Amino acid sequence: MDYQLYGFKIGDGIHFDILHRRLYRLTGDLTDKSVAFASIYFNDTMMRLFLYLLQHGRGKVVPKEELFEKIWEEYNLSPSTQRLWQVLHNLNGKLQLLGLPDDFIINIKGRGYLINYQEVTPVYYRVSELPPNLKKKETPFALSE
Repeated sequence: MDYQLYGFKIGDGIHFDILHRRLYRLTGDLTDKSVAFASIYFNDTMMRLFLYLLQHGRGKVVPKEELFEKIWEEYNLSPSTQRLWQVLHNLNGKLQLLGLPDDFIINIKGRGYLINYQEVTPVYYRVSELPPNLKKKETPFALSE
């Protein structure tokens, strides 16, 4: 069976939807009649960086040079330490808006970057169960794992 990575579940209420390029929190309580929804969208570089770190940086340090290659150079963009820092700074700010800790992504000095959060779970879907109109939809972010 062919499975495709849909996204990630982070903690109890945060979901990362790769196809729609958004991170959202959906909160509610069975006893409460209200539901709160917050959603954050990503630009291309931030999307690639966040997805790459979620795929490769859980429990393992991803070297800065690897991020330069995979996030910038493979897309014919010029990497720099300043650009990496800026994207990570903006990304961490967005993550904090949804209630994630400010050290969700950390820099291990001289080694690289790491997802510093235990509750990150990949979520897959079975391609054969998709409606025909969605099976043909390809995005550079819908990556198999």
